[in-house]
Amino acid sequence: MRRPNPLASAPCPCVKTWRPMPRSVFHRAIRLLLAAALALGSAARASDDIWSALVLATNESPATGIPKPLGDFAPTIKKVFGYNSLYLLGQKKRALETAPDDWLVPSKDFFFRVTCLEREPAHYRLRLDLFRDKELLLTTVARLARDAPLFIRGPQWGNGQLVLLIGVR
Repeated sequence: MRRPNPLASAPCPCVKTWRPMPRSVFHRAIRLLLAAALALGSAARASDDIWSALVLATNESPATGIPKPLGDFAPTIKKVFGYNSLYLLGQKKRALETAPDDWLVPSKDFFFRVTCLEREPAHYRLRLDLFRDKELLLTTVARLARDAPLFIRGPQWGNGQLVLLIGVR
């Protein structure tokens, strides 16, 4: 004799059937979440700082310790540029505003002129001018997101390579 399949029986009365949410409620919820995310994003960006640093990267045996401000950047510099020792020659941090030009001077020899062209929810669009003394070396437009710095390979300097860092924090 054939037994009835317990899974094929009528649903238990304690199980409720799923009903979709009305579209108007769903759309209102999505709009509310987007508005909250934009408000939080703009509030957080109001206090963003732009940070620049000048680093001398060398290969030494044994490798020297990593300066504390470069702790997060050291693995990337080692991997991309191939150096095992880092020296922080200078750094500068300023509030990022859509004001005209802002000068960041990480050392007496190299400095940046930064112009904030546009603020987007996920990034800033900046014009960067890199100078050595009074000579313009580089002009570029870059998108910088929070905690995603730009690494610029500089010239050979002494027994190593200069690396310029610029980022939004």
